[in-house]
Amino acid sequence: MKDRNPLSDSAVAMAQKQLHILQDSTPGITSAVLLSSDGFEIATLENDKGKASRLAAMGSSLAAISSAIAKEAGISECSRLIVESEEGVVAVMKVPNSSPPLALAVVANDASKLGQLIWGAKNCCAALSESLKAAS
Repeated sequence: MKDRNPLSDSAVAMAQKQLHILQDSTPGITSAVLLSSDGFEIATLENDKGKASRLAAMGSSLAAISSAIAKEAGISECSRLIVESEEGVVAVMKVPNSSPPLALAVVANDASKLGQLIWGAKNCCAALSESLKAAS
């Protein structure tokens, strides 16, 4: 949603580029959404805008729940959450040092390898952090 997007058009374009780099360099990725902490899509690989909006909303909720669980368990802040099934994986990761707070939700099919997915998504989050800092 354009009116809910806290980033400039140039920052969104840089984020979109980073998502494409992630998809091109990581086998099995079928969808990715950069989302705000309040659950709105910032940039997406998903062509279906309804699906992207739902993934952003659910990704935000999962990030909040994982943070609450970590706090209740007395461990440090949760940096990523992995949902794994026979058909694939959903990973939700915080973008470090982002202002406003952002997260990345990535969906991969069963052709993906979990280690490669985590590595690629973590690198994407780091690149997003750097490029968004430079854009502000």
